[in-house]
Amino acid sequence: MIRSEVKAVIEEARSKSADTLSFSRALLLRLNAPTPDANVSLLQQDMQNHEEWVARIVDILTGANIPARMTHVLRLVDGSKHASLTPWIEVYANDGWQPVNPQTAEPGIPKEAIVWHVGKGPVLDVNGGRFPKAEYSVTRHAQEMTLVAEQRARQMGSKIMEFSLFSLPVQTQNVYRVLLLTPVGAFLIVFMRNVVGFKTFGTFMPILIALAFRETKLLWGMVLFTLVVSLGLAIRFYLEYLKLLLVPRLASVLTIVILLMAVVSLLTHKLGIDRGVSVALFPMVIMTMTVERMALVWEEAGPLEALQQGFGSLLMAALAFVIMSDSVMRHMVFVFPELLLIVLAANLLLGRYTGYRLTELWRFRAALRQE
Repeated sequence: MIRSEVKAVIEEARSKSADTLSFSRALLLRLNAPTPDANVSLLQQDMQNHEEWVARIVDILTGANIPARMTHVLRLVDGSKHASLTPWIEVYANDGWQPVNPQTAEPGIPKEAIVWHVGKGPVLDVNGGRFPKAEYSVTRHAQEMTLVAEQRARQMGSKIMEFSLFSLPVQTQNVYRVLLLTPVGAFLIVFMRNVVGFKTFGTFMPILIALAFRETKLLWGMVLFTLVVSLGLAIRFYLEYLKLLLVPRLASVLTIVILLMAVVSLLTHKLGIDRGVSVALFPMVIMTMTVERMALVWEEAGPLEALQQGFGSLLMAALAFVIMSDSVMRHMVFVFPELLLIVLAANLLLGRYTGYRLTELWRFRAALRQE
């Protein structure tokens, strides 16, 4: 009965198209025109709902030798309840199924929607029952991309994830989340010492202090570090009058540092300052060596040099803490530990650097002006 009307609509759409996809869009625009003509009005008769109309459009496309099928998409709107599927159209063009909006003829599907069902058949089929009905509820759930990648690798049968850090126990993973950041902090110290010219007490002391700042937080960590080192340095100068040998003197300084840390923890706890209790997380051996090294530099090069190296070490520890606490840095280094090879290459390059340091350019600025 409607063969002539279908033929007329197809011929009109074919005259305005150049390929399969353009023909399908032209046909959809023709069938969904705001003011349909007599042919389209006749095709729209006896349509009970939108899904039946989409099924008829698919039949018309099929009659025009255009591979087409009906799909159902689910719009992912957070918090929606009793949601239903929306009928859609897919046309085979350009070596693949191309989704097209059956109402507006726009290609693709909405960004917040997914294809849930393909075909004209019912989504839910019940044996021995009547009036089946499927409803959908949508809620947003955040999931880490690393977990998604791990699940996908297992589904694909890939063995790469079996040799990644994610295959380790959770406690061991947490340890490596900290350890893998240590080379990054070490590279910062190397750069600031060899290129910029900052003075520090060794290379690893600022890094270990920065790791302790992760628990004490930066401001309180700097205050507690300065307090313990200052008190330990004052007592270390008193031990100088006893003319002790090196090893007994280091053991004595270690004992004094531990006692000072305990006293600071007790006093801050009594004062209601809970952050002060975290002073016990400082590496006591490193604190001992810092006090000893600072006392030796004080005696050999004077208080100015000792204070410069002391505050330089504290500043480097603060910078290392900021970099090592960055969430993006932690994620990248743990998920892609091979990035440490780039850090290694940078360390090797800086190991061959023999140029001026930036502080030396300032130091010899008068000679450079004369030159």
